[in-house]
Amino acid sequence: MTASILNHVIGPIMPGSSSSHTAGPYHIAKLLRGFAGLPPERAVFTFAPGSSIAECYREQGSDLALMMGILGLPLTDPRFKEAAQLCSEEGIETTFELAPFAEAAHPNSIKISLELGFGGRVEAVADSTGGGAFVLRMLNGAAVDIRGDSYCLFVESEDDSPAEIMRRGGEISQSRAGGRCFTLLTSSRPASAEIIEKLRKLDSVRDIRRGEAVFHPLRGEPLFRSGGEMIAFAEKEGLSLGEAALEYESALLGISKEELNREMEERLRVMESSVALGLSDQSPQMFLLRPTAKKIMDAEAAGRLALGGIHTRAAARAMAAMQVNSGQGIVCAAPTGGSAGVLPGVLVTMLEDMKLPRERALRALWAAGAAGWVLAERGTFAAEVCGCQVEIGAAGAMAAAVADAAGGTARQSADAAAIMFQNAMGLVCDLVQSTVEIPCHTRNGSFASQAFICADMILGGYENPVGIDGTVDAVYATGKMMAHELRCTSLGGMATAPEALAMKRLR
Repeated sequence: MTASILNHVIGPIMPGSSSSHTAGPYHIAKLLRGFAGLPPERAVFTFAPGSSIAECYREQGSDLALMMGILGLPLTDPRFKEAAQLCSEEGIETTFELAPFAEAAHPNSIKISLELGFGGRVEAVADSTGGGAFVLRMLNGAAVDIRGDSYCLFVESEDDSPAEIMRRGGEISQSRAGGRCFTLLTSSRPASAEIIEKLRKLDSVRDIRRGEAVFHPLRGEPLFRSGGEMIAFAEKEGLSLGEAALEYESALLGISKEELNREMEERLRVMESSVALGLSDQSPQMFLLRPTAKKIMDAEAAGRLALGGIHTRAAARAMAAMQVNSGQGIVCAAPTGGSAGVLPGVLVTMLEDMKLPRERALRALWAAGAAGWVLAERGTFAAEVCGCQVEIGAAGAMAAAVADAAGGTARQSADAAAIMFQNAMGLVCDLVQSTVEIPCHTRNGSFASQAFICADMILGGYENPVGIDGTVDAVYATGKMMAHELRCTSLGGMATAPEALAMKRLR
């Protein structure tokens, strides 16, 4: 996978509470809706028993997100919580099943069967891989590799004759199953009408299906492939980390830097809005916790805390954003829904308390994206695979990269991210009662505070001996060693404490 900062690191903008259990399933279903070509009459969603998504799909809105995708509605549609009713009104029967299936290969594997009119069917197996990203691995019995960052043309035929026509439109791959040949064309632009017409004239062709890109299509080549190359590029060009990230994204997506900044500005506005809502009297209701972010801010302002100050205010703001996330309000995953408080806490504090100019805040957000990009390239954002260290730990590392905003060099910003990652290494995902609240909220708050400290240590002169690439590799390797019970299954850690199990739900 070639990672994009907007596609995979800062975003998506989504309703809470989990990018891998909410945004990822939505993107999968939205892609399949495109392949179906019309609303299905029946949709069956299957999760493997004992998998992470099977344990928490209702609490974290996976069912609602899948239905929204099948409906073809935006993920941020205010009717998100009414998805089941909307499906019923559209005549779509939906079923959610827990059953083993041979193709399950990931804690978030989903098998989907869409029954269409006139006997048509679209079947798929996909994995939600963290941060809203996914990989579609099986489509109508054929092995594929579709990640949502390209337009697709999928042709079922009796022989391989479509290949010659399709290769004129982009990259193709072929596989065989059940006596049929399947040819997949992927491209940064939709297949031309000319190609479609020629395929329809082939006697061997049995089915043609088109899939839309659900992320920004990749139209260029990456400027670098590792954190080390990223720093070298920035130093050679005389750029900060945030500036280098913006150059990378523009080259990869073929989008102007001005337009990219407008998109990043929208993400920043969502972060600010989530903090403001969480600190208001209208903070949405959560499953287990009552809102406390405003109380902490008020206590800090009144001088009733042990220390207070900018670190405490950053922590409270991070918790405010997480209150909105837990109430299924709109947040920006950065890099995930479960870590959607850290960067808002830090950036809003820099804007409001430190009076950081907005253009520097945007540059800092690109720098944070660059730090997260290294993990997207070399590892995963899925706590189901590597624990909380790659979610809230990653968000803390990204927030530390805002050393960029204080005038830090690209190497200093990357080193600040690295040492924050080093301090989060081994952090387990043990969410209580399958909800993204305990201990997630206080972790978001504390990591927002720690991000400033890590940035200051590097800017003050600490020389980091293990760079961001080596650190990320160690984090990923450590995560793979974690027991299943400590990776977003609510079967270990805090999740099994008697007091946690005894908590009464508020909704």
